[in-house]
Amino acid sequence: MKFLRRILIAISVATLLFVAFLAILFFTEFKSPKEQILAQNDCEVLSCDTFSILTWNIGYAGLDASMDFFYEGGKQSRQNEEQTIVNMQKICSFIKNNDTVDFVFLQEVDINSRRSYNINEFEQIQSSLPQFSSYFTINYNAAFVPLPLKNPTGKVLSSLVFCTKNQVCQLTHYAYPNTMTLPSRAFLYDRCFTAARYNLKNGKQLVIINTHNSAFDSGNQRIEEMNFLKQFVTREYNIGNYVVVGGDWNQTPPSCDSNTKTTENFTAIKISSDFFASDWHWFAGHSPTNRYLDKPYTIEESSTTILDFFLASPNVECIDINVVDLQFANSDHNPVIARFGVRSF
Repeated sequence: MKFLRRILIAISVATLLFVAFLAILFFTEFKSPKEQILAQNDCEVLSCDTFSILTWNIGYAGLDASMDFFYEGGKQSRQNEEQTIVNMQKICSFIKNNDTVDFVFLQEVDINSRRSYNINEFEQIQSSLPQFSSYFTINYNAAFVPLPLKNPTGKVLSSLVFCTKNQVCQLTHYAYPNTMTLPSRAFLYDRCFTAARYNLKNGKQLVIINTHNSAFDSGNQRIEEMNFLKQFVTREYNIGNYVVVGGDWNQTPPSCDSNTKTTENFTAIKISSDFFASDWHWFAGHSPTNRYLDKPYTIEESSTTILDFFLASPNVECIDINVVDLQFANSDHNPVIARFGVRSF
């Protein structure tokens, strides 16, 4: 009887701890604001009719070529501190060396996270781009991520970053609809995009959007996000504005023929060619922008795909686009640089 009593007590304690854990999750869960103005200025008319954008998911400076990742079939959640610092230095050096672009879109930039040793990566990026105005919006705020069990990810505070040489008229955070449920919802990103507005000399606005869409879902969440984004950008174009969307879509463009695969936590999605009207255009490079993290990277064996690219409204043309092949040395993504022009001024 004593043995049975001990088992019942242990089960009761474990149940209470689990219920308490769920309660803490519920009451401390970060809820991204549906819409939030991050910057607003009285700005002048944008003088140029061409502009360039660099987009890069920096993988919190922890997912270099030697890494695997537990959620993609690997075992690890973070690199050692010394290598994380080196990765961040190399990332900042690349961004600084490409500071001739007009706009920089970054994803997975940590501010105060265990996985990146509490380095304020945003401040380092700011320092690397002194001639830019830089803004961040939080899209991952978890008090404690308990996975992987042997070395939990712990606290995460991460962001989307937008850097601009031109004074932005308005920069706004928009939360994507979230269909996920607890407890997984508390451990994953609060997906969002930022929309920056600039006045043009024809009285319309250029609206450029930095997006980071869901990855680890069955695909339904990404569909909801795409529908939300489609409504937003279509509305902007219908009133005469010029729209460009770029970032890490976590799905492939219609033209992609790379070896994207479904894994235990990731369902591969290819955007349908008829999702937007035929006069909207997708622009992607020919080289891979993302690698799978089931094992360290080797060019012979690693699976790669294209997840980072651009969408433009019919009144915007893409002059050129280039994937910078860094062999995933300091991030699981390669940067993409594109130049665009606006039509019919």
